[in-house]
Amino acid sequence: MRVRLTEIRLRPTGKKVRLDRDLDVESLFIGRGPDNDLSLKGLTISLHQATLRMADGRLYAEAAPGQEVNCNGLVSQGERLAIGDVLKIGSWELRVIEPTSVGEFDVALEYEETDRGEDERAALDARVRLGLESGAFAMRPLAWAGIVLVLSLFLLLPLAWEGAQSPWNTGDVSRGHAYIENDCQSCHSGLFRPVQNQDCMTCHHDIGRHAPQTMSMEALDDASCATCHLEHRGRQVDLADLGAGFCADCHSDLASTLPATALRNASDFGDDHPPFQLALVTDPAEEAVSVDVTPDLVEVSGLEFSHLRHVGKAVSGRGDEKQYLQCGACHQPDAGGLYMKPVVFEDHCEDCHQLDFDATAPKNAVPHGDPAVIRDRIRGFYANRVLDGDVKDPAAPRRLRLRRPGKRLTADEAELSRKWVDGKVAAAERRFYERPGTCDLCHTLAPGAASDGGIGIAPVQVQEVWVPGSIFSHGSHAPFACVKCHPAAGVFDPEEDTSLARPSWSLEGAIPYELIPREPTTGVSTVSGDILIPDVAVCRDCHAGATASGGEKVPSPCSMCHPFHVRANGPMGTIADAEPAFVPPTPDADAAEGAGEIESGDSAAIHRALFRNGFGAHRDSAGSRWRDVRHPPFDRLN
Repeated sequence: MRVRLTEIRLRPTGKKVRLDRDLDVESLFIGRGPDNDLSLKGLTISLHQATLRMADGRLYAEAAPGQEVNCNGLVSQGERLAIGDVLKIGSWELRVIEPTSVGEFDVALEYEETDRGEDERAALDARVRLGLESGAFAMRPLAWAGIVLVLSLFLLLPLAWEGAQSPWNTGDVSRGHAYIENDCQSCHSGLFRPVQNQDCMTCHHDIGRHAPQTMSMEALDDASCATCHLEHRGRQVDLADLGAGFCADCHSDLASTLPATALRNASDFGDDHPPFQLALVTDPAEEAVSVDVTPDLVEVSGLEFSHLRHVGKAVSGRGDEKQYLQCGACHQPDAGGLYMKPVVFEDHCEDCHQLDFDATAPKNAVPHGDPAVIRDRIRGFYANRVLDGDVKDPAAPRRLRLRRPGKRLTADEAELSRKWVDGKVAAAERRFYERPGTCDLCHTLAPGAASDGGIGIAPVQVQEVWVPGSIFSHGSHAPFACVKCHPAAGVFDPEEDTSLARPSWSLEGAIPYELIPREPTTGVSTVSGDILIPDVAVCRDCHAGATASGGEKVPSPCSMCHPFHVRANGPMGTIADAEPAFVPPTPDADAAEGAGEIESGDSAAIHRALFRNGFGAHRDSAGSRWRDVRHPPFDRLN
């Protein structure tokens, strides 16, 4: 049976639309259930209400067992249908109409919801039976018994016993604890017993101390977790958000808690916060030192670099195609959106600064790295040319140029090849180290410093996390142009290349790579030693104190940038003379040195010690890169 179904829907605008659907079925089943060919919504409709069948070329409507059909206002168990007949099923009307294409369809039906009757709730009540209408389990006695039980347990018992009063004060737990909300013993180790620290440490076993173990603070060591992190205040409450004044209670007057400390007071970012302290590299072979931000700071990283020559001018990239480099060509945020990933020669520099040494050599034949390794690669390249009989150099000895591949080298050929290879290595080395604009463009050459005794490269250390002990997210600041915080690095040279149009991303107001015109008063970074990290005044252009409201600045509590719990300080509750249950990530001699410096009370020494002990950060296996491992507000407790 070929059926054309047409649903008539009423749009919110009052316009009716028709939706056609074609079926090829033996019988058309109609009802509320989703397994019907025509599923109609409505509580007054049975899961299977009726069936339409073709017999002897005629259409019949048959009611399902226990159901009825309404055809043209008459109720029956079944009817023969003709063009113009109307079936009423619940609030729906089904009309038999003439097929538009004779012979293509056996039956054509159109249906629409005409009215929703008042008897739907009655139909639902008629289907639902609790079976407790009479007898000992009648609803009324059970209801009264339940009322008495609830009043006894939650009113009379707490009035008579103070220990049972806690259910009166309970509420929804925070989002992070929602999965154990129904398991009270996960946090409460005893009946109606307040949460103990060891209960919290069952899951949060790696919660760090606030201060190093050598800086003993009894108030912190003995503090209860529940003193600061109050539960049962609802899903929207952040357990790590302790309010604006929590940090200021101690840090506004540290001398009263730690009389010997030289750490500076801070109570509010907008009004009372000391200048930033940077981890500055002053010797590439040594660790960074902690210093105050001053205009005369210079970084000695072992590299030479000019932002103006790269960002402010057109440079040649792949295929010698000129382009203006945007900040994102070299500076890309890490996966967490916190800090910028390290600049890697192969990813960011090689397109313009290629390490080529022979026109016949494949691109990138030598790696960027240890000069001794580079020399070995070049030597191996030319030695393979000799062994393969592929010497095309006109200046090479004739015996090498005519040598057949695979033939064993004679003593004379071996000596000739050694001299020729040594000469080619020396020529390539002169190309790398003596030609202007090659290795010495960025590096300081160190003759005799390489592992093979040849020309080496002076040590390089590029700082990645400038303010250890704090957290900064480049991802959160993505809506702002780079020049807002780093104007000296994003300056457009007025002597632009006339053959290259200025790109749209560099124009005023472009996000995130807006460049600013170079003016006589504009500071421009032309050397790598320039410190481009903004000071606290720049941050205050957008960030206000924690209690600020009603303005355009962002209220900024201490926890936005400073974690309270630091894993590197050991777990909460441990002290210096106890057996440590936690091994800091950098347990070296610097830790012991840092402990002595903390006791000395020198401010710079304290910050160096915190830096060495991984305050809010950790070092990689090379011991020179610092990576922050936290991102508030999602990981403040860890």
